[in-house]
Formats: sequence, structure tokens, C-alpha cells
Amino acid sequence: MKLGTARSLSLAAYLGLIGWVMAWIVFLGDVAREHISIWLLLFVTPLLLPLRGVLAGRDKALIWAALVSLMYAVHGGMVAWSDASQRALGLTEAALSLVYLVSASLFIRWRATAAEAR
Repeated sequence: MKLGTARSLSLAAYLGLIGWVMAWIVFLGDVAREHISIWLLLFVTPLLLPLRGVLAGRDKALIWAALVSLMYAVHGGMVAWSDASQRALGLTEAALSLVYLVSASLFIRWRATAAEAR
């Protein structure tokens, strides 16, 4: 039960983070229209690199994605701290990345514990 919940929450948070970053760049943020593609390339590509392994539930990919998500937690916190007009956007980015970090960590730990018990 808790293993499935942690897995579902980590997947939802990671995919939500990808979607949120894309929506922020394309629709919500104040990115110039001619620079949208470069910002998408810079901000979304690091999240897409471990995506295949995250979807498959591989431990190494989950760990790498957690490390990558830390950059987005820092970025979201920095934006929330420095730009009052985009505070909600930054806090949402930081929250999604931290939810993924915690839920993926718990999923890896609980799955290892369940495998040891067998």
C-alpha cells in the first residue's frame, strides 16, 4: 500500500514538475516569444534525461532524477525569494521538486526493505 502510494506520488510530482516548468516558460512566465525554445531546451532537457528510468522505476534513475530536481527546488526558492510577481510560480516549482525528492526516496527505501524481507 505505502509502496504504491510513494511510487504514484513520485511519478505525479516528477511529471507535474516537467509540465509545470513547460507551462511556466510558455504561458505563465514573462519569457520573450523568440526565446521560448531556448528556455525550454535549457530547463526541460535535464528533467527528460532520467525520465525513461523514472517511468520504469529504476533506482539509479530515480536517484539521478532526485538530484536533478534539487536544482529546480533551488531555482523555485530563488525566484520566490527575489521576484514577488512570480512568487507563487517559484513556490510551486520548489514544492513539486521537494515532493518528488521525498516520495522517490521513500519509494526506494521501502522497496529495498520489502525485498530484504522476502
